[in-house]
Amino acid sequence: MTAPVSTRPARTANSRPRRSAGVGRTTTSTKVLGYVLVAPIVLIMAFVIAFPLVNAVVTSLQDQRVIGSPADFVGFDTYSKVLGDDKFWAALGRSGIWLIVNMIVQTILAFATALLLQRSGWWSKSARTWVVLPWVVPTVAVAVIWQWLLNSNYGIIHKIFAAVGIDIGAPFADGPLTLITVILVNSWHWFPLSAVVIYGALATVPHEVIEAAKMDGANAWRTFWSVTFPLLQPVLFALGLVGSLWSFNVLDTIYLTTKGGPAGATTTMPVYIYDTAFSAFRSSEAAAASVLTVIVLAIAGLLFVRFAKPKDFA
Repeated sequence: MTAPVSTRPARTANSRPRRSAGVGRTTTSTKVLGYVLVAPIVLIMAFVIAFPLVNAVVTSLQDQRVIGSPADFVGFDTYSKVLGDDKFWAALGRSGIWLIVNMIVQTILAFATALLLQRSGWWSKSARTWVVLPWVVPTVAVAVIWQWLLNSNYGIIHKIFAAVGIDIGAPFADGPLTLITVILVNSWHWFPLSAVVIYGALATVPHEVIEAAKMDGANAWRTFWSVTFPLLQPVLFALGLVGSLWSFNVLDTIYLTTKGGPAGATTTMPVYIYDTAFSAFRSSEAAAASVLTVIVLAIAGLLFVRFAKPKDFA
């Protein structure tokens, strides 16, 4: 019996299936359409970011006092004044403390809240709605509420601690304690946003992976640290980068509660720049401080990306 003869043409080594025309290729019209669609947001970002930044650089090279007043070009003399100001370095150091402690406190609160929201039961389900209430409260209201609660004369928190024999003094007028107090107020205001993001990330962790870890004998802590936490690293990286830059530039919470006092104990870089521009009427020095702050944040951001970026993060 002879084998049936194939009627298909023989495929040579160089023969490849042909791809349909236009598949996998980007036409010129498609590229142009993409640029047109992106152009509006690029123009808006250039207007709200690039223009103020360039204006700040130009102002920092002048000797302008009141914003908008005539000024002469002085080059880098303004930067020399700012770098020689002890208050600038003190404010930069406080901003570093503010940033690190805020990140620690908010991360702990956000993780604890997100893990509690994952539990079953009516309490956790209802909490998923009202846990964001501190975040939606206006900053002005937050400042007023906490000033009332921590008032040394009639504050309810002060009276509760006094009832158990603990004297917390005047949290908004006690030097280093004031900075910690404002950090806690700011963390209470903003941690729900991080909690919601982390809760959403926890929902994406495959349940089968968690069950497999439990079957291998891993306890709750081991499962979280070895399985859940690594899977959350891309989300935590983005949240940490954006959140840290956001936290560094907080001005309203500090200014509404302490105005940078007492005796400069809560004067961070944003407060220092604001007071220099609008209280001391030295707009060029404020612009120079702003430019230096942008440089510091850019370097910090690059270092964060360099050392904290997950390996599989695009």
